[in-house]
Amino acid sequence: MKRFVLGLVLGGSALPGLADIEPGSWEVTVRMQIEGMTEPQTITQVQCLTPEQAKDPGSLFGKSGPLCEFSNRNDTGSTLTFDVACSMQMRGKGSVRYTAQSLEGDLEIGFEGFSSRSRISGRRLGGCG
Repeated sequence: MKRFVLGLVLGGSALPGLADIEPGSWEVTVRMQIEGMTEPQTITQVQCLTPEQAKDPGSLFGKSGPLCEFSNRNDTGSTLTFDVACSMQMRGKGSVRYTAQSLEGDLEIGFEGFSSRSRISGRRLGGCG
C-alpha cells in the first residue's frame, strides 16, 4: 500500500496547475498511517522535475490512468485539492499547499473498511544532476 501511495505522489502528470513550483531536484517524503498499524510507514524519494513537468507539476501528485482517476481538481494558486478513485473501489481525497520551493499535503484513501492517511512533504534541493 505504501508503494501505491508513493506511486500516486510520484507518478506521471495529471493534475493541472501548481504553476509556481520550480523545476529541479525535489525530495518528496510520504508518511502513511494505515488503519490498524501502530507504526507509520515512511518513504523518501528524490525526483528531478524538468521545466516541462514544472509547467504541469501534477506529476508530483499522480496521474489518471488505468489504476486511478483524479477529479474535482481545484487550484487556488497556493493550494490544490482533488478527489481520487482507484481500482478495487478505493476512493479518497487530497489537499496540497505549495510554494516554489516546498509543499505539504494530506491524502486519505479508503475501501471496504480499510483506510489510510498519508502526509506528503517536499522540498526543492536545487538543480538536477
